[in-house]
Amino acid sequence: MIFIVKKEPNRLKTLIVIFIALGVLVGGFVFYYLQMSKKFQHNNAILSEQLKEHQDIEKKRLEQNAKVEDVILKEAKSCVDLIGQEKIQSIKIVKDKLHIVCDWDTDIEPLFIRYGVLALVKSTPENIRISIDLKFIVESNYEA
Repeated sequence: MIFIVKKEPNRLKTLIVIFIALGVLVGGFVFYYLQMSKKFQHNNAILSEQLKEHQDIEKKRLEQNAKVEDVILKEAKSCVDLIGQEKIQSIKIVKDKLHIVCDWDTDIEPLFIRYGVLALVKSTPENIRISIDLKFIVESNYEA
């Protein structure tokens, strides 16, 4: 007859190995979490800087647009003052031109003196149409 003697496993050793394995696993997850957190914080800082720069550029562009609009408005007002408000039928900005439509008996000589050949004039029996290039207006009056 053969007898087999089984050795009873040491429960303390297996528990220690299990706890060590779980500790290593939890440590790995914690390390991964901390690394990803640092990476996301770094990316977030870069994105916030880019957003701030973009907002500054947008603010400067809006300020420049406001200055250009003011220049064009002042120039349109001065044109109305030169011609006389009662003679003006309409003032429009179409594409890059300031269009002024006034009565046919209007004296447009002050506009010729101010703008020279840059004031394009079309005269009809009903009215006079004057077109002034906005690029010229902005270049001559805009102060950066």
